[in-house]
Amino acid sequence: MNKPIDVRSKISRFRILIIGRANAGKTTILKKVCNSVEDPQIYDIRGRRLDPEIVKESAQVKSPTSLSASSALIFRQRGEHEIENQLIFKSNPQFIFHDSRGFEGGSADEIQKVTTFIEKRAGTTELSRQIHAIWYCLPTDGNRPLLEAEDQFFDISGTGKVPLIVIFTKFDGLVTKAFQQLRAEGKNIRTANAGKLELAQRMLTTHYRDQLNHVAFKPSAYVQLDDMRLEHNNCIELINETAKTITDDALHLLFVSVQRNNIDLCISWAVVHWMKEAKDQY
Repeated sequence: MNKPIDVRSKISRFRILIIGRANAGKTTILKKVCNSVEDPQIYDIRGRRLDPEIVKESAQVKSPTSLSASSALIFRQRGEHEIENQLIFKSNPQFIFHDSRGFEGGSADEIQKVTTFIEKRAGTTELSRQIHAIWYCLPTDGNRPLLEAEDQFFDISGTGKVPLIVIFTKFDGLVTKAFQQLRAEGKNIRTANAGKLELAQRMLTTHYRDQLNHVAFKPSAYVQLDDMRLEHNNCIELINETAKTITDDALHLLFVSVQRNNIDLCISWAVVHWMKEAKDQY
């Protein structure tokens, strides 16, 4: 196990892969975590900064033949090697994020690309290039719990020991659905309001968590988040649960140290480490 002083000399950034289908709330979550109102800067695998507008445009084009040479280069990076691009926020550059668009299309190639990326990063001896955690976003406000392709991803083993945190996003949308169901069953508004949260939790368990209890790639933790577009909502639970899943002491301290926007977390985990070190000495 690496000593904290050793790891900080080798690595100063915490690297996270975030996966999720369209409208899962990924970008909004990252902005909350990094306390940013701006979009992230995008860098390729060599550390070259990419133009986000060209990246966005090229991602919508099916063939690079109609693009300029520079745009075609970005297209190839955004297409075949999109997951290798690094997203970094000015407000907290100690985080590096990799983004996967999820498996809505059910493409076996997309699943293979993501699993290959995870395995390759898990197999590297360079700590700074490893993936230190995976955040998998599953929106709960729609009518499709787990897609078939998502089932396939979670049933793939051999993806290393990277902590996998499943984030149930837009949980407030599921609460609204629970309220509507109770009203449809004949409950009055007061009764429906009183029971909607409990029903939403049961629906979450039945339609999501129960299905993930028997997969090969078992989640290390579960987190439920309301709509992160609302100013009063935060990602403190996500940060705390991620911290709990990191078993390497040095990486754990690194993750805690990059929480510029969560001083309470830094203090609480610093106390935990101090107590652990004190216990080990006796």
